[in-house]
Formats: sequence, C-alpha cells, structure tokens
Amino acid sequence: IEVTDPKQAVYVYGCRDSVLQVKGKLNNIVLDSCAKVGLVAEHLISAVEVINCRDVQVQVTGLVPTISLEKTDGVHLYLSKQLSESENFQVVSSKASAINVVVAGPSETDDPVEHVVPEQFVSVFKGGQLVTTATTHSAA
Repeated sequence: IEVTDPKQAVYVYGCRDSVLQVKGKLNNIVLDSCAKVGLVAEHLISAVEVINCRDVQVQVTGLVPTISLEKTDGVHLYLSKQLSESENFQVVSSKASAINVVVAGPSETDDPVEHVVPEQFVSVFKGGQLVTTATTHSAA
C-alpha cells in the first residue's frame, strides 16, 4: 500500500495469513480481527492499533508514538533502533498476552534483543495508595 497523504489511515479487518507493507507517512493503521498477519510500516503520526487479533507481527522501520494492543494474543513487535531509543514511544496493552518487543542489538554486529511485556501484575496498598507492579519470576 502506497500512502501519498499523511492524513490517510489504513483499516484492515478480518485479514488472515497475509503480509501487508505500508510505504510512506500516514496518520494511523488499525488491524482488527486479524490472524497470522505481518505488518511492515514506515512512519506514523498517531499509532498502530491491533485489536482482537492473534499471531500478529508488526515492524516499524521509522517512527510511531504509540503501538496499542487490545484483546490480542501473540504479538511480536520489531522496532527500528531509532524508535527503540525514542523517549516519546510507548506500547499500550489491554487484555493482551504473549507480547514480545524485538529491538536491534547495541551494535551493528550484535543480535537483536527481545523484551517480554509483563502479563501478570501485583497490586498492594502502600501508604493508603494502591500500587501495581509487574510480577517478576526468578529461577530457583
């Protein structure tokens, strides 16, 4: 898909067993109710949204402020080095599981580094405030 106007958006519904490549700068991309789909995008002004999907791979080669994952199982996010170093980037997840974020290694010759987004949290009261932290598991 070639995008010519940055105000454009791409909405993909019910796509299966496909790879989509979006070239150019655009507002946002939404994947809705898709399965076994790969998405490669360059620059986005707003966000990539993945809703009600399973087994999705998203690669952003440029910049995007937000990747939003909602009711989605099995996501691999492949981020550009530029994006992984940006303090303005965020991954927002809700009712999502098995999320892995892959970024380039520290140098050109290093292997990519994979980060897991926590799925389990613990909430406790501290000083009258509810504080929630990701659960960490350590090997015994």
